[in-house]
Amino acid sequence: MATYRSSTMGRRAGWILILMGLFELALAAGFWLFLGAVPPGDSGGMVITGLILGLVGLGMVVAGFMLLVGARGRDRISTTGLPGSGQILSVTQTGTFVNNNPQVTLELLVNVPGRAAYQARVKEIVPLIMLNRLQGTVPVRVDPEHPERVVIQWDAPAIAGGWTAAGIGGGFGPGGFGPGGSGPGGPATGGPGGPATGAAGWPATAAEPAWSGPGSAKDETLGQVAAALGAVGGSNAAPIFGQAEQAHYSVEQIRAWLRANGLAAEATIEHLEDSGQTVGDERLFTMDATVRVPGHAPFRTGPSAAMVPLEKVGRIAVGVTLPARVAPDNPNMLMFEWDRI
Repeated sequence: MATYRSSTMGRRAGWILILMGLFELALAAGFWLFLGAVPPGDSGGMVITGLILGLVGLGMVVAGFMLLVGARGRDRISTTGLPGSGQILSVTQTGTFVNNNPQVTLELLVNVPGRAAYQARVKEIVPLIMLNRLQGTVPVRVDPEHPERVVIQWDAPAIAGGWTAAGIGGGFGPGGFGPGGSGPGGPATGGPGGPATGAAGWPATAAEPAWSGPGSAKDETLGQVAAALGAVGGSNAAPIFGQAEQAHYSVEQIRAWLRANGLAAEATIEHLEDSGQTVGDERLFTMDATVRVPGHAPFRTGPSAAMVPLEKVGRIAVGVTLPARVAPDNPNMLMFEWDRI
């Protein structure tokens, strides 16, 4: 099968419509050319037929050119757009088929390095052989001037989760944590990002970790942090967790898992807001940050809750860069390393 791109079906359909339209226009011209050979009393039907053929042909040509312009725009974004990833939140059939290939509407959570995650709606005609890619996360390109214009890169390798060459990929979406279902942010770990409960290597029980130090948070659970965030009111931070059973995990459990399994990183605070809430021995902030992991493109988190040990509050400010740890299979799960700050 030739390389399939988001513009392929539009280009094919465009040329088909143009050729069919030109054929209709040629028939219309033929009717008008032979009109003089027909007795005046019998020419009415030929005039009407020629007019209909001409209008239909003209409409097909115009529609074909519009499809070609749209295909050219998609190719431009595929070539010059910003690379990123799109988590598929939902797939809906429109009822339209092109050569038996269905058109679908995709709701995507789009992540582009250096920008906050956002949702976008994309309509695509998908070949039957590629329907199995309508799940998880897909590579995308985004128009830098019009981020709502998102083009799926069908000719790029599928994203199975974790990092991509563009920066981030794999799994997050509103309402749950873990690969394929973690919320964009909502850490409670002392940095933007979300605890990936259910991820490979994640503790199966709530056993107390053997660790103490800045931000040990031994008595603080995700449920308590979520309650404090809810008490603020009007916060745009992502949810702390998406499933009820996740509420009993402690902040320190998540930190301990990241210390053992996370990738070393640096995070620069881009936005910081004090919630006014203190949970245990930590202060609750809302922040987002630009994260840099060696070997990967920088990316920016969305607004997220962050637990900061009281003795470290004076060390954070917009523009400050701090050492961090990032989950290898979920870049939105990260923490600041308070014991190094």
